[in-house]
Amino acid sequence: MLGASFVVVVAMAPAANADGCDVDEETGEVVCEDEEDGGGNGGNGGDGGDTGGSSTCNYNGREIPCTGPGGSVWSSLHECWIGPSAGELGEDLQPPAGQTKEDGAWHVCYFPPPGSSWEYTWVQTGEVVTIDPVVLAQRAIASMDLDPIQIGIVPESGPNRVGLVGLPVWMWVDSPTDDTFGPITASASEGSVSVSATASVSSIVWDMGDGTTVTCTGKGTPYADHYGKQDSPTCGHRYEKMSTDQPDGAYQVTATSHWVVEWAGGGQSGTIEFDLTTDALPIRIGEAQVLT
Repeated sequence: MLGASFVVVVAMAPAANADGCDVDEETGEVVCEDEEDGGGNGGNGGDGGDTGGSSTCNYNGREIPCTGPGGSVWSSLHECWIGPSAGELGEDLQPPAGQTKEDGAWHVCYFPPPGSSWEYTWVQTGEVVTIDPVVLAQRAIASMDLDPIQIGIVPESGPNRVGLVGLPVWMWVDSPTDDTFGPITASASEGSVSVSATASVSSIVWDMGDGTTVTCTGKGTPYADHYGKQDSPTCGHRYEKMSTDQPDGAYQVTATSHWVVEWAGGGQSGTIEFDLTTDALPIRIGEAQVLT
């Protein structure tokens, strides 16, 4: 334990239950429910930018809950759940040799099972023991400055551009970059905790504006004149009706890229998922006129 020249067994530590862990008031043993699977799985976000992360931490090669008794938070540095300070519990303990009360404070340290108990451990001032690695992962994502894709589509958008009912429509990611398609990696740190995150687009949902959606994996295939009237081999559509009854006489096409971020750090790992959607792009569809 960092800087601890003596250890005081806590005789009055709170025995509150949190995330499946509690303290036996008589023995001081910390008991965690569902120890085999680490106390639960992390939630993954989706639809509209909801995010999530792992709810388990690693200790000696096994998973344990990141939140311990009384809302204490796992510290990889101390290898225990760090709880309230001695002062918060009404104890006036002297600092270890060579330290002052300005240098740090004694905190409850709950050790994981088996044979678990709790003691006071010295925590340096400014040491981050309660930072949630998920928060750092989200900071790393924010630093990536991710954007929706640029839409590549034939027929093209424009007042003098009209596609035809029944002919193939090709969709693709135009000029993909790290920040519009990935993969892209960034990191964020606070105190002794550092998290690295890698983001990539796993799929793109194309809303064609006619009541249908097309889900495509990969960047799609850019159209070229030599393809003629072939269907796109990777991401395509066919309109069955003209767009004349639509607002401004055009189908409003959007592309929603689904990002998946894998992150790790602070003794944890997890996945964050979210969506980015383009502005609507008007695509006009008409019918070929046959002269007799």
